[in-house]
Amino acid sequence: MSDSSKTKKLESIGNSESIPEGMKRTQVDDKPKRRVFEPEYKLAILERLEECRGKRGAVGELLRKEGLYAAQVAKWKEETEEALSGALSKKRGPKPNLEAKAEKRIAQLERECAALQEKLRQAEVIIEVQKKISEILGIKQPPEAEWKSEKS
Repeated sequence: MSDSSKTKKLESIGNSESIPEGMKRTQVDDKPKRRVFEPEYKLAILERLEECRGKRGAVGELLRKEGLYAAQVAKWKEETEEALSGALSKKRGPKPNLEAKAEKRIAQLERECAALQEKLRQAEVIIEVQKKISEILGIKQPPEAEWKSEKS
C-alpha cells in the first residue's frame, strides 16, 4: 500500500460520505450520563423482586434483565422502609427548640436570684437599724455567737 492510498483512506474515514447507506454514524459522549429512576419504577421493581423471592435464580435474572445491581436495589428498599417508618412515627409541627427553653429558664432563675439578693440586702439593712435602735435604747443584745447557737 502506498502512502497516497493510505492518506486517501484516512481522509475517507473522516467523511460521512464514505459510511455505507444502512449504517448511522454514532458519537460517544465524553462523560456518560447517570441513570435516574422514577419512584414508580423503583416500587414496581421492588414488588417484582418480592414475587421472585422463593424462586431460585429469579432475582438475579430480573436484575440482569433490567440492568440493575443488587446494592442499588437494596438501597431503594432501605429508602422505602425509612420513608414508611418515618411517615408513621414522625411528629408534625415545628421541632422544640431546647436551647431556647434553657435560655428562658436561665433568665428566669437569674431574675429570681436578683430578687432574693435584694430581699437579703433589705433584711440586712433592717437588722442594722434594729441593732442601732437597741443600742440607743440601751437594750442589751446577746452576742452573735450565742443567738446563732440558739437558732440551731
